[in-house]
Amino acid sequence: MLSDDVPSSTEPQKCNKTNRVSKVYGIIIYFLFVVIISLIVNNIIIYNWYNNTKKQFKDTFLRVQTISEENVSLETLNESLRNDYALLKEDYGRILSQHESIKKEFEELKTKSADMERINKELVEDNIELQNTLKLAASVGIKPQNYTEFKGISSRGSIDKGQYIGKFLGTAYTPSKEECGNDIGITNSGKPIVPGITVAIDKNYWPFGTVFYIKGLGYAIAMDTGSAIKGKYRFDFAVFDKDFANQLGTNYWDVYLVKLGDGNVEDISL
Repeated sequence: MLSDDVPSSTEPQKCNKTNRVSKVYGIIIYFLFVVIISLIVNNIIIYNWYNNTKKQFKDTFLRVQTISEENVSLETLNESLRNDYALLKEDYGRILSQHESIKKEFEELKTKSADMERINKELVEDNIELQNTLKLAASVGIKPQNYTEFKGISSRGSIDKGQYIGKFLGTAYTPSKEECGNDIGITNSGKPIVPGITVAIDKNYWPFGTVFYIKGLGYAIAMDTGSAIKGKYRFDFAVFDKDFANQLGTNYWDVYLVKLGDGNVEDISL
């Protein structure tokens, strides 16, 4: 008979079996843990990929939408440019037509200008001829002791009137004893009188040697003064014939300043 203190031979076998089962369970649990962790990691990776892909898709969609809108705008702009080009083409055609018309008108104006220049030259020559005739008429009459005959205005392409300075009150005088107190014929400038050229002025305003163009009388030179000739807008025109002076009378004349004198009368050529 066995004692109660002696262990049974089956107990070690039970312990070994329990240990093996525990190890198997541990391995299974570890495997399951690894699988779960792997699944979690994969899910996180998939989730992040999904979010990134979703964001990229959204960005791509927005870019496509923007490009589509820009494409519509470009098509609209292109259509507008085509319309503008068509209008410009029409304008260019009109400009070409106008250019030809303007060119034709320019040629006509050139022809008219040449005709006007020829007519103007003829008028200038007529003006000079009339002035010379008037100067010649002014030299007819009783002559003083001293005088200078005007040789006439030389032929020129144009009449230099100078600057318009206003209307002058004009009279005419003769270098006779009745009007001047003597018939010496020497003006206050010290030079002999020149009929049809000499004018008496107020030398407070116009120095001797000043050249005027008096419309209707022609060129004149400030060479003399007179007691009745006072003020800026006053002149007395020298002639030899009393009747001619009376015919000129007292009138207002348009006067132009050709050249301001320096107080001396050196040259009367015009």
